Amino acid sequence: MTASTSSSADALAQLHARATAPNAVAADWRAYGDALCMQAGRDPNRLRDALSALVRAWRLDASSDPTLLPKIAQTAFIVRDWPLVESATELLLARDAADANALVWRAAAMQQRDDFNEAQRLLLEAARVAPNNPVVLHKLALCIKEQGRFAEAEALLHRVLELSPDSPHAQFDLAELEIRAGRFAQAWPYYEARLAFDDGIDNAQQALAAISPHWRGEPLAGKTLIVYGEQGHGDCLWAARFLPRLAQRARDEGGRVIFGHDGPLRALFERMLPADVKVETSLDTHPDFHCGLMSLPLYLGVHDAAGWSQPYLSADPARVEAWQAYVVAVATNGQPGGGQPSSSQQGGQQDAQQNRQLRVGIVWNGNPAHVRDARRSVPIEQLEALLAVPGVTWFALSPGREAAVAQWRAHGVNIVDPTARFGAGFDDVAALLMNLDLVVTIDSGPAHLAGALGVPTCLMIDHVSAWFWGNETQGTPWYGSIELYRQPSVGAWAPVIERVKARVEALAAAAAPRG
Repeated sequence: MTASTSSSADALAQLHARATAPNAVAADWRAYGDALCMQAGRDPNRLRDALSALVRAWRLDASSDPTLLPKIAQTAFIVRDWPLVESATELLLARDAADANALVWRAAAMQQRDDFNEAQRLLLEAARVAPNNPVVLHKLALCIKEQGRFAEAEALLHRVLELSPDSPHAQFDLAELEIRAGRFAQAWPYYEARLAFDDGIDNAQQALAAISPHWRGEPLAGKTLIVYGEQGHGDCLWAARFLPRLAQRARDEGGRVIFGHDGPLRALFERMLPADVKVETSLDTHPDFHCGLMSLPLYLGVHDAAGWSQPYLSADPARVEAWQAYVVAVATNGQPGGGQPSSSQQGGQQDAQQNRQLRVGIVWNGNPAHVRDARRSVPIEQLEALLAVPGVTWFALSPGREAAVAQWRAHGVNIVDPTARFGAGFDDVAALLMNLDLVVTIDSGPAHLAGALGVPTCLMIDHVSAWFWGNETQGTPWYGSIELYRQPSVGAWAPVIERVKARVEALAAAAAPRG
């Protein structure tokens, strides 16, 4: 611990002691809350502690400091405490109906309720009282985008960039809309704006930036380029397809490529990479350049999605064989079974064909920390009609969902949870997927994995969804095996589930034994 860090910790401890003393007043809690905010940065956990201190100050004396309530509303907005945002902004707007900040914060809370009419009204009012404010117009653009009105959102983002040309968040959001529309040549340069986000710089990028320049497509003759994995698993799985083309370019120019990756996808990537592309888990090589994986479409000139739909990942053959035995046994008997898949189960495979169940993997929610998880995830009670389709054995593909699986089993659903057997992480998931007839999933990592493996997939996506999936089509040029089932309106999962159910019923009928 440095001297400055120690001094800061001591000062914070003193403020905490004053705030928790029996005779503490509102100013003590305010000072403690402000100090926590200063130290927390954008750490949600520390900011929640700060927010609690600020609320305590408000409860002790709501009238002594006019800056306290805006501070509470802003901090609640940052940590997504939407009920507190609503209550704080209600008071702020009662105090001043033209408070642009309060209007923006309250609009965000309304969007979380899917009340887009009210959110848009609030943002238009904020734009009226703060004309040509790029932050307000940016928020309005995102509100309109979430309603699927992409052309209007795009026009607003262009206006934001006229007012604030160097705004990385506006550039990034515009890039996503242009990618969605298939205008890749315009989109990819703006997509680089992600590298400027204070909260988006990972350790790999920081370490590589300290020792090498960012690659911007320069010739690689005699040079070494390290490409690092970035963003989420889905992004890495999608962008890995471009590594062989980059390797060929480097080979042709007399350079070399190293892929820097030490995550759970490593084995999958190692199988797909050319022999001359080394995977490094630490900075063993001093590169001449570095580049993020998601920058490859820009510097390789990928301006058309056509030709990229073929599978490009493969599962470990030995694991595929082991999982085949497990899946056959489970799908034949309709029981979860126990233990690791073993070759001793394979003897029943001929008998299995006499009692063939359709084998379907399912993912219904993702990482709750994901900014879009509430919109992309399907409530479990809405899935029971789909899971009740006869002739199907369902396989839960996401770890940690035991409670939902148990609830469905109690309702008679034929579902098993193999996730405890995912000792090799994504390598086991990939091997399991290769033994399934179909995957039904939301927009998360398993969707990209299934598509990259060429596994037939029904992808249930929310009304707006991620840019990978475009706007209107029922397929995607990025993955030939994926069919898209898109919400017709925000939150409308019932029509999606009904269509997926019809697809599963048709496949189950085709798989059922005849005669």
